[in-house]
Amino acid sequence: MVRLAGISARAAAVALALALIPAAAEAQEKGQGEVTLSEELSGLAPAPRMAYLRHLMKEGRDDAEVFFQMAIAFHESSALDSAIVWYMKTVEKDTRHFKAYVNLGVLYDDLGKTPEAEVYFRSAVSVKPDDVLANSHLAFMLFQQKDYETAWKHLSKALEAGPRNPQPVFYLAIFFFESRMYREALVEWEKVVELDPGGYLAARARENIAMLQNALNSPAPSGDWQPKR
Repeated sequence: MVRLAGISARAAAVALALALIPAAAEAQEKGQGEVTLSEELSGLAPAPRMAYLRHLMKEGRDDAEVFFQMAIAFHESSALDSAIVWYMKTVEKDTRHFKAYVNLGVLYDDLGKTPEAEVYFRSAVSVKPDDVLANSHLAFMLFQQKDYETAWKHLSKALEAGPRNPQPVFYLAIFFFESRMYREALVEWEKVVELDPGGYLAARARENIAMLQNALNSPAPSGDWQPKR
């Protein structure tokens, strides 16, 4: 966040966050419809988002979406313990908040806690059976556990529900790679770049494409190369 001259970082965050209140009201007055909390927070760094959310809670708003947005802000700030607390508050408030389950799964997966991650991805799928990200991540976990049949069932569902979403396509490329279907893997990683050229997954896909092409064109491939996941 940019620090304003003569104002502390915390004060600047609060000032920016509170400025959202009249802006949201003005948007509604102009007939732009109800502004969602996510839209109100769009474009803000985590610190001003947290300040605005704390203001909302102080004013008496304690719904699941406020808790969820607070969890995301902590998650993006790498304050993972706090993120877990707020995601848990979210699902305690709304047991069907599948996005909180997905994010808990991602967080625990990043921490290397696979059993916990799988529990939350399954919870998300139980609430929203066609959720693209929950099915994608669960499929990848099951594939790693060599439960190929169930993994493919979840990945197929993700691909069907989100054909333009790069996440299941990226994992499909991994499935092909692990099955030694290297040309097919290249095709899918190229699709990822096409679908989301400026995204994180596209960057990973480009690395994998370059390394796999080098390996395939090498006269004496080492056989020890593994893709970025």
